Amino acid sequence: MTEHRKLIAFVTVLLILCLTPICNAAYFVFHKVGNIRSGPSTKYRIIGKVSNETVVQIPDTFDDYDATWIPIDAKIEYDVKAKIEKIVYTKWVHRTLGAVVKGEMEDVEKYLAIKSSGWPNEIQELILKGELKTGMTTHMVFYAWGKPDAINETTTSDGVREQWVYKQSDSKTRYLYFENGLLTAIQK
Repeated sequence: MTEHRKLIAFVTVLLILCLTPICNAAYFVFHKVGNIRSGPSTKYRIIGKVSNETVVQIPDTFDDYDATWIPIDAKIEYDVKAKIEKIVYTKWVHRTLGAVVKGEMEDVEKYLAIKSSGWPNEIQELILKGELKTGMTTHMVFYAWGKPDAINETTTSDGVREQWVYKQSDSKTRYLYFENGLLTAIQK
């Protein structure tokens, strides 16, 4: 009976591990029109073209996001001699055609919103890194840090002053101060 319980426990753990979604998804977002190739270099033939703002998933087994060539599709083939399944990448793109976005689809949507915002490139890069700079609007800060835990607002003769409160997991609290919608101070 103990062997039976061990087997049930093993199968249960295996099912939990297999059914739990793994959040290591990554996407490639195209910034310009470009070629899709059959392999990772210009020596491989062009098998298609892709347009600006197209979003494709990167295979889960690929994790070298700084590579020059990024796979955008994968196919599993059975190797008869080795009697194993192997992954064969079937489409490749050059990294200069776009950017890798790690996370879920909502992260891709956030990335596209920031890139199409019209904000200066310097500000976009800061926001994508989760960094702030005085002079940013409340909208920019929201994209960089997300929704605050609390907002304290005061109306004065000069306009509106806000204090945004972010509670950190390490029991620290960060405060951001805005005057008329612009970030004026960051207290860490």
